[in-house]
Amino acid sequence: MSEGLTGPRGRDAGPVWGIVAAFCVAPALVVWLGSADAADQAVFGRAASVTVLLIALALTAVGAVVSVVVWYGARQWSRGRRWAIAGPLLAFALLVVVLGIGCLATSEASTDVLLGVLLVVGAVAMAAVARQVVRVRATAGGDRLRERFEQLREDRS
Repeated sequence: MSEGLTGPRGRDAGPVWGIVAAFCVAPALVVWLGSADAADQAVFGRAASVTVLLIALALTAVGAVVSVVVWYGARQWSRGRRWAIAGPLLAFALLVVVLGIGCLATSEASTDVLLGVLLVVGAVAMAAVARQVVRVRATAGGDRLRERFEQLREDRS
C-alpha cells in the first residue's frame, strides 16, 4: 500500500477509505439501533436515519469494490458508468454529513458529539471512495491478471 501525506493512492485507495467510512458510520448505526431515544433525536427520525446509514454503508462497500475492479479491468469503464456509482455515493455522503451536524447541534451528551464527529469523518471517507471511483483508470495489471488466469485454466486442462 503506497501512502503519502495525501493518503492512500492507487488500487488500494478505495478499500482503505471504505474501511475508514465503515468504522466511522457503523458505530452510529449500532447506537441508533440499540437505543430508541438516541435514534429519535436524529435529524431525519429513527427509521429514515437508520435507512440512510444502511444505504450509505452499502454504497460505500460497492464503491470500494468497484474501484478495485476498475483498476484491474482490461478496458476503461466509461465516465458515465463510474459517475452512476459515485453520484449516489456522494449524495448519501451529504446526507451523512447532515446527520453528523444534526448530532453535533442537538447534542445532549458526549456520545452525541462523538457520533457527530464520526459521521462527518465517515462522510469525508465516503467522498474519498467516490473520488477514487471517478478517477481510477484501468492498468496493465488487469491484462496481466487475465493472462495469468487463462494460463492457469489451460494448465488445469
